[in-house]
Amino acid sequence: MKKGDLAWLPSATSLLQFAEEDNPESGVKLFCNPKAPTHVLVLGEITDVYYKIEYRGGKWAVPKHYLYELREAS
Repeated sequence: MKKGDLAWLPSATSLLQFAEEDNPESGVKLFCNPKAPTHVLVLGEITDVYYKIEYRGGKWAVPKHYLYELREAS
């Protein structure tokens, strides 16, 4: 996925904010687990492991394997 894509975020997926933005090695300063599945906007990549997304007005990191690309129905 790339910047500007819409993605599907399953419920109870851990979203992270790092102590230093875009630096997973700085440690986690905040996390949340959405209670309902939702669509999110992909803002880019953070390392090989995370995507940066927009969720409820904030920027969050989510492990790539938890985010699903939206596809057009055929």
